[in-house]
Amino acid sequence: MGPIGANIRALGRRLLSRRSAGGTPGAAPGPQADLVVEPLSDRTADAAAAALADSFTDDLYLALARLPGRVVVRGLGGRGAAPADRVPPAPEASVVVPLAARWRLSGEMHGEPAGGGIRLRLDLRPASGRTRWTGHFADSTPDFAAVLETALTEVADALDVAPAQVPSVTDLHGIRGGPAYLAVLQGRHYASLPGRRRQEQARRLFREAVTLDADYARACAELADCNARIYAYSVAEESLRGEAAEAVSRALTLAPAHPGSHVAAGRVAMLFDRWGDAQTHFSRALALQPNHYNALYQFGRACMHQGEHLRAAELYRAAAGVMPHEYQATLLAAQAYEQLGDAVQAAAWAREGVARVTRHHEAFPDDGRALSMGAAAFLRQGDHAAARDWINRALALDPDDVAVHYNAACLYARLGDVDTALDCLERLELRQMANRAWVENDPDLAGLRGHPRFQRLLRALSA
Repeated sequence: MGPIGANIRALGRRLLSRRSAGGTPGAAPGPQADLVVEPLSDRTADAAAAALADSFTDDLYLALARLPGRVVVRGLGGRGAAPADRVPPAPEASVVVPLAARWRLSGEMHGEPAGGGIRLRLDLRPASGRTRWTGHFADSTPDFAAVLETALTEVADALDVAPAQVPSVTDLHGIRGGPAYLAVLQGRHYASLPGRRRQEQARRLFREAVTLDADYARACAELADCNARIYAYSVAEESLRGEAAEAVSRALTLAPAHPGSHVAAGRVAMLFDRWGDAQTHFSRALALQPNHYNALYQFGRACMHQGEHLRAAELYRAAAGVMPHEYQATLLAAQAYEQLGDAVQAAAWAREGVARVTRHHEAFPDDGRALSMGAAAFLRQGDHAAARDWINRALALDPDDVAVHYNAACLYARLGDVDTALDCLERLELRQMANRAWVENDPDLAGLRGHPRFQRLLRALSA
């Protein structure tokens, strides 16, 4: 096993709670995190301010997660989520522990970016005791890069990290001050939401950031990554792939030591079916930052594409530990274990997936993709009624979303409803999926393989 595999296993052991017998997920409490980065509260109704609050929370987490030897997790919520007291607690049998931590970083954002300016407050407090540090920042457009640097320094001191070990936000995350960074923050908000319309809005903002600062590596990487999502899940326009390849080449030239550059490069390599290149870039990203969620998650997807289900399962497990509120890696872990014939692990991760996606749905009731993935988890648990209910609600919420229709096709195929599954695939114009290998090898579509309609769809996909 190489160094990347060893890092993944070590990360999984540290973040995941498992029983010693059989390695099955257990209910016993796991290790306490050193720090939880709570979602910033947005005290206005302004959509742009909410976008900034959400994305800046992510960047706080990403920066602090680089502190050596410390377990840092992102708290539940964001994206205009319901208040914390409306989010159901983690179940007792959760694979990953609830967010207990020695320290918590929280804060509030007030104001409107396009109006009277923004006020930001950050508070660092121990699990018990008084607030250790409070930072107040106010300006028409605060220097968010400087805020990040200050927060990183103060939190590192509280966690007893030696100053020489504290990484530079700018060096490690490609973060630069000014309006280009604001555009990236707003773009990241839309990029995290489902639906092509939101992804196109993210793409416009990333393009704006690149226009404002052509040497901003992170903006280039985000643009490439966004194009890859649109190409893979919405519409396979060659111009998207070309722009993605150009942007990621620029990102790698400008910031070869930035994990995000390599994650984006891996995503783009997958668009061109260069699986070896994709794995190389994801491995490089994890060598730079072993707890990088997107590197773990996308690496897992690349492995599943190639039938490496055990490796995919390990990557998904590690990703699930890094982001205890995120449901996608958890649900795909269940699928990977199912392919390995490990019914115990598949059932355990399906339970965890249902718990997480249910909490996600409580916070984001308009996320049709989450409903469609949750439907598959209910099906794996044998709850056909809940599976049908969730997939029908997903289709009603996002009738034009390619991913939702594809997930619906997979669900109906597993239920044995071949005609409805094929109807879903034909309705979404399968050729837009731009990934024949995934469709051909998806185990959920095994029941359709010999059907003439499915063969016609595959021929259209390869055209």
